[in-house]
Amino acid sequence: MIRGLRSACLLGGASLLPLFASAHNGEWLLAKLTIPASGEVSLTVTVDAEANFLIKDRADLAREAKELLLLNDGKETRPWSEVAPTPSFGTSDRLDPAAPLNHTPEELARRYRLLQATWRWDDPPARFTLLAPEKSPHTVLLWLDDRRQPAAEARWVMLIGGDESPLIQLGAREPRRELPWWLEPGIGDFVLPAIATAIGMLLVWFALGLNRLGEWLDRKRKP
Repeated sequence: MIRGLRSACLLGGASLLPLFASAHNGEWLLAKLTIPASGEVSLTVTVDAEANFLIKDRADLAREAKELLLLNDGKETRPWSEVAPTPSFGTSDRLDPAAPLNHTPEELARRYRLLQATWRWDDPPARFTLLAPEKSPHTVLLWLDDRRQPAAEARWVMLIGGDESPLIQLGAREPRRELPWWLEPGIGDFVLPAIATAIGMLLVWFALGLNRLGEWLDRKRKP
């Protein structure tokens, strides 16, 4: 059942799913990864404390959040909580209307007891994936809120034990292009004219050689 729902998410059907549908021995957790046009990246995990069997208060959320997601930057895989700063905790009583979950007006109007943990990171890897640990009891709906592309459709994926997200690319600074030594400022001012002069002299020498060759051939043709 859960695998089928996960397939629906990957195909875009997640917009038809309720936020806190039952899964495993707990409830869904919404993990919103926000990528701003500039500034720090944030990950906010939201859980319904009234519906979740494992997370009922802030202490539970702090405990479960430590191993909720793993981060693979291409070099190693570590818990997100080890590579991101200490989270801040908060609460909310309303669902996020921007979440790609097709909430009904009744769901948006209802009040909930939502617990949230937010990590803010100003120096994340340029490329990484997020994974659900193999034996995780949680089902995480990972929502990528990419504000660099405000007109783009929301991207999301369901992660259960052992699943890995598609590659998340934040972009990296272009590597500095090293100039050849002869083009370095100062050196190029002398080297380039010298090269041009040498090429010009070679062309003149080549033209003179062709002229002499032509004269020699003319003499050979005469009786």
